[in-house]
Amino acid sequence: MSNASFINEIAPHAQRILKNYNILASLVIAQGCLESGYGTSGLATKGKNLFGIKGTYNGQYVLMWTTEYDKKGNAVRVQAKFRKYPSWYESMQDLAKLYTNGLSWDKDHYKAIVGETDYKKATAALVKAGYATDPSYATKLNSIIETNKLTQYDSIEGLPAYPDEPSQPPVTPTYPSKEYDGNDAQPPNEKLPKDVYFNQIHVSSASGDEVIEITGVSIDLVDDTNGKKEFTFSITRTENNGAEFDLLMTDNILYVDEMMFKKQKYYITDVEIKQENSILTKTIKASHVYLLLINNYVHDTMNKKMTIKQALDFVLKGTKFSYTLHGKESNFPTIDQENFGDKNSTELMDQIVDDYEPELDIDNYIIHVYEKMGKEINHTLDSRLNMPGITIKYSSKPCTTRAWGYGALKDNKSTDPKKEPEYVFEPVLYRHPDEKKFLIDGMPREADPIRDERCKKASSIISQLKKHVNPYPEITVEVDYQYVYDEKLLKIQENFWKGDTLHILADTGYGITYEGDVRLLSIQYDPLNPYSSPKLTFANYRKNIMDIQLSYAKKIRDVKRYFDDMRLVDFSAS
Repeated sequence: MSNASFINEIAPHAQRILKNYNILASLVIAQGCLESGYGTSGLATKGKNLFGIKGTYNGQYVLMWTTEYDKKGNAVRVQAKFRKYPSWYESMQDLAKLYTNGLSWDKDHYKAIVGETDYKKATAALVKAGYATDPSYATKLNSIIETNKLTQYDSIEGLPAYPDEPSQPPVTPTYPSKEYDGNDAQPPNEKLPKDVYFNQIHVSSASGDEVIEITGVSIDLVDDTNGKKEFTFSITRTENNGAEFDLLMTDNILYVDEMMFKKQKYYITDVEIKQENSILTKTIKASHVYLLLINNYVHDTMNKKMTIKQALDFVLKGTKFSYTLHGKESNFPTIDQENFGDKNSTELMDQIVDDYEPELDIDNYIIHVYEKMGKEINHTLDSRLNMPGITIKYSSKPCTTRAWGYGALKDNKSTDPKKEPEYVFEPVLYRHPDEKKFLIDGMPREADPIRDERCKKASSIISQLKKHVNPYPEITVEVDYQYVYDEKLLKIQENFWKGDTLHILADTGYGITYEGDVRLLSIQYDPLNPYSSPKLTFANYRKNIMDIQLSYAKKIRDVKRYFDDMRLVDFSAS
């Protein structure tokens, strides 16, 4: 395409910009010619992107190699997303919106360009506003305008009327509610047994036509409050299990009766086959159907304040999944989302967990959303009876008192590797309010910086930094639990599940090792064996170092008294 042909092609769009935004068509055409090489650049040919604007447009983008700069000005080659437009007009429209709306910290930053009728004054104002770092940028634009007589397009008299741009931005699209309405998106396989009085595991083909029970295996299932469930097991080939053994292959389905939810659907993701002499063994790894959300890509992006319901509706749109919100929507924060989307649904659900801090429990295609699962229950884990093992870890290594936050880079055109990168807002240094109490050797503890290209507001990065920086030492508690079935004990203590708060007492002949109320977040157990000993992981919580040094003096309730009475009986009997 010749230079003249390119100008003829984009000129009508530039005149439409003039009519709708009052920005000189000659200026916009000249910028398009200069920055795209008269439409020959890779961005222009692949994405109708004239001005190198990054990000996505209605979920569409092209990947291009670009040079980015670190804090010290070192140049790094990376692949970045650039907007892909349906036509030249949308590309020009984004540029016009930049001039009209300005920058987040200065709405009038490009005010001098809007309404200017002298192209030389317009190009000079553009350079003065810092649009480009090239000092001859205005001169080059003026030359293109004069050589190609582009001022002829700075009149819209006699042109057909174009539809005006709306005075108000379009309403953000709404998404259909994904709240659970009582109708399951996909009922369990009809070939599964209806009346079962003990937990089972079945394997089926991907089509669901064959369903066979698997017996004689022990499952190692991990279930926690982020909703992600996986398990593994091994099975040895025998004369009697050939059919189910052969069905254990990737992408086939396993149905498992968990402790809380029955007939849960898992997909086989990994199969390892091992032969030793004549013995053939398979090791199977399976992931809950919830993890299949990784295959659903959300192309749209949202830039607005969103409630947790709005975020869930957006992420789950077009999937089989629905959700049930346990508690009031107002109990969760409303988050000012920036560029929320353009990822797979699993990544976006993780982002919802980070932003809104819910806890999740998954029943096949139903996502149960809690502000906080569980309750405080009457159940004590005692090292002298039902807790044969406990591991307590104290660590100050993850403690931090400050961190830098970097948001989106400006869309400048500088190619100078020595120039510091320019950001939409100045990088933010967040210091924890209690920093002075946690200095080490008189120095602050600095965390790795957060770099988030989505953030165009300082408030967004500050919200992340507040979660990122935490000066308090971390305590992790893991225990091995042994069920004790005793008629008297069952009457005074309750069953527990993830999210519940239990009491722990660990002591030795030298005194109490640990005592406190802790919250259970993860259970590793065998759902097929109610007598198995699960491994319990309690909340990773942080306390002031002074609190850690205080001795635990909490009184044990009914269960402790029962344990003590039982030991006295044993002693007197001996």
